[in-house]
Amino acid sequence: MNKRPRAAYIHIPFCVSKCWYCDFSSYPGLEPIFEDYARALISEIERAGYGARSGRSPSRPGVDDGLDSVYFGGGTPTMLSASELSRVLSAISCNLGVRDNAEITIEANPGTVDEAKLRELREAGFNRLSLGVQSFDDEFLRSIGRVHTRTQALDAYDAARSAGFTNVGIDLIFALPGQTVAHWSRTLDTAIELSPEHISLYELSIEEGTRFAELCAEGTIEPIDEDARVAMYELAIAKLASAGYEHYEVSNFALPGFRSRHNTVYWLNEPHYGFGAGATSYIGGTRASRVTDPRQYIAAVSSGADAIESSETLDARAHLGETMIMGLRMLEGVDLARAQRDTGLDPAREFAPQIAMLTKRGLVELIDGRLRVTHTGLLLLNDVSREFV
Repeated sequence: MNKRPRAAYIHIPFCVSKCWYCDFSSYPGLEPIFEDYARALISEIERAGYGARSGRSPSRPGVDDGLDSVYFGGGTPTMLSASELSRVLSAISCNLGVRDNAEITIEANPGTVDEAKLRELREAGFNRLSLGVQSFDDEFLRSIGRVHTRTQALDAYDAARSAGFTNVGIDLIFALPGQTVAHWSRTLDTAIELSPEHISLYELSIEEGTRFAELCAEGTIEPIDEDARVAMYELAIAKLASAGYEHYEVSNFALPGFRSRHNTVYWLNEPHYGFGAGATSYIGGTRASRVTDPRQYIAAVSSGADAIESSETLDARAHLGETMIMGLRMLEGVDLARAQRDTGLDPAREFAPQIAMLTKRGLVELIDGRLRVTHTGLLLLNDVSREFV
C-alpha cells in the first residue's frame, strides 16, 4: 500500500452542456473561471511534488521513478485552451516526473476540437486521445443530450489522425432508450471501420439526479429490457473479437499493445494521484476525494488549503476486498500471489467461502494462480463483486 504512485489523474469539470445520462462532476457555463482553475491545478500539483517533500530536486521527464500514465478527464478537458492544458501537463512533468514512454491521455468531445488544436496538444506531449463519441446515430445523440453530430464525430477522428495521434480510443454507449440490436450493430460496424486502437463500451445506467432519471419517473422513456441489453453486449464482444480487438476488461477492448495503461492502474488497485475538483487520489492506503464544485476548489487551493472533502484510510482487509472487486473486472482476473504481496493477506484464505460458492455457481474459476470470472460471471459481475465487499 506504500508504493509510489505511477499514475496521475487530472479532472477538468467543464462541459458545453450536461448530457442527460451524466452524473459526473461536470458543469456548463463556467468559462470565466477556466484560467483560475488551471492556475489552481498547477498549485495543487506543485504541492504534491515529491521532490519538495523529500528534499530532492523535482524529477525530470524520463527518470525511472516518474509517472507511467497521465490522464486528463472530465467533463470535457478540451473546453480549456491548448495553452492552459499544456501548462498543467508541464507542471506534472516538472513536479512529479513523467517517463519518456509514458501514456499521456486527454479526453475530448467532438465539436470541441479541430486539427489545429489537436496538433497543439500532440506537440505539447499528449499522445493518446479518448473521443467521447457515444453514438454514430444523430437521432440517439439528440436523445441523450449530446451536442455533436455523427459528422462531427467522424471529422474529429480524422482530425486526430491528421494531427499525429497514433493511439485513439472511442467511447460508445449502448442500451439507450429506443435502441435496438440492429441500431447497435450499425454503430459497432462504423466503429470497426474507423479502426481506433481502443474502444470502450458502456451500458447505460440511469442515475439519480440526471435528466434521464426525471424522464423515467415521468414515464417519458423506458429502460431497455435485460434480454436486449445482454444481446447488445454479446454482439459487441463477438464483432470486436472478429475485428481483432482483445476484450481485456468488462467494458474495454483494445488492439494488441493498446490496453489503457491508466485504467489498468485502477483495476490493479494501485496508488495514483488525483488533482482537480471531484478527483480522488489513492496514496499510502488513503483514498482522498476533493470538493466537486470547481469554484470551491479554486477558493480552497488559492487559500492554501488542500480542497479535500473526505478521506478514508483502508485496512489490509478492505484493500484486499477492493483489489478483488477491481481485478475481477479484467478478463485475466486477479493474480492471487500479487494480491497477497500487496496486502499481506491471502485472498484464497480470507475469501475461501465466497470463492467456493462462486466457483460452484460457475461464475469464477481459478487457473494458474489467477481467479477470474467465467463468461457467465462476466454477465453477472455485480453479483460476483458483492461477495468481496
